[in-house]
Amino acid sequence: MAQETLFLKNTEAFAESLARCGVKYHFAYPITPATDVMKRMAVILPAYGGEMMQMESELAVSSALAGAACTGKLVATSSSGPGLTLMHEAIGFMCAAELPCLLVDSMRVGPGDGDILGAQSDYYVATRGGAHGDYHTIVLAPASGQEIADIVPTGIRLAYTYRTPVLFVIDGVSAQTTESTTLPDYHDYSAEFDTTGWAFTGTQDHPKRALITGSYSHQDGYELNERLRAKYATIREKEQLWEQDGINDAELVVAAFGIHGRMCRDLVAKMRAEGKKVGFIRPITLWPFPELVFAELPDSVKNILVVEMNHGQMVDDVRLAVNGRIPVHFLGKTGGDMPMNTLAEMIAEANRILGE
Repeated sequence: MAQETLFLKNTEAFAESLARCGVKYHFAYPITPATDVMKRMAVILPAYGGEMMQMESELAVSSALAGAACTGKLVATSSSGPGLTLMHEAIGFMCAAELPCLLVDSMRVGPGDGDILGAQSDYYVATRGGAHGDYHTIVLAPASGQEIADIVPTGIRLAYTYRTPVLFVIDGVSAQTTESTTLPDYHDYSAEFDTTGWAFTGTQDHPKRALITGSYSHQDGYELNERLRAKYATIREKEQLWEQDGINDAELVVAAFGIHGRMCRDLVAKMRAEGKKVGFIRPITLWPFPELVFAELPDSVKNILVVEMNHGQMVDDVRLAVNGRIPVHFLGKTGGDMPMNTLAEMIAEANRILGE
């Protein structure tokens, strides 16, 4: 299908982008506020030669995802916090088995079942992982429908280059926001990668293969973990992504991801118009966290304000990145309050820190 601009919910923008970028199978179970992804996939994916399959539970979803990923096909799922929690055993398995796949998490209020309103409280589970052992999942945090369309090919490249699951996170408010998005022409990005050396497609063209992620051999376990550790070190070095503005002479830097990162553009414009030296950093990769930009902040920066729709999670990574060099403040709210942290609240807190 040719490039076109549509007025969509951002959940629907995920569906369109995934389908247009080559996803062949989408496994899902309904859950608010992510259900619109699977609903639209059910309608559009057959036109691209794929299929959406509604499973009986999130456990079944993640098992099907792992099984299909073994074949080398580009596969995806969409869910929300409670569903993602149930999937983490399989996500840990896919990290150990080095299987590429895509996951979309429309974050809602927790813990437990919580509420269906938007939040950013899945940061810990996304970046630290909910399964046992030493592993990481690449985490991308788009802030708009257009960025969703633009970043899905990046997610596919990362998934296949490093043979690993890639997780997109978006808060429930942004997930349900409707806006114009220019969608790409159809292109199967996964076809650019040679999977013949590892995919399970039958033994007609290669010897028998075995997928082993556990062993009673301590040496095997050591070698697996060392291989993963080296891969994660490469990802940390090469794949940090962020947006920044006004930090070169800033006295205060505001750090936020997702919806609040998007709001930071207006915050900086308004405060700069008043002569206040404020900049912002919006992490796009939550893992690997863009520690490089924080570690290299100029001496003019006297304070950092982290804004999140939670009790404070990304703020820990900011503090680790600056390593005590710069005071880090936090503004957060959760529980489904609407509107969460408004631009006015962010500006008021920024002015307080600046001593205005």
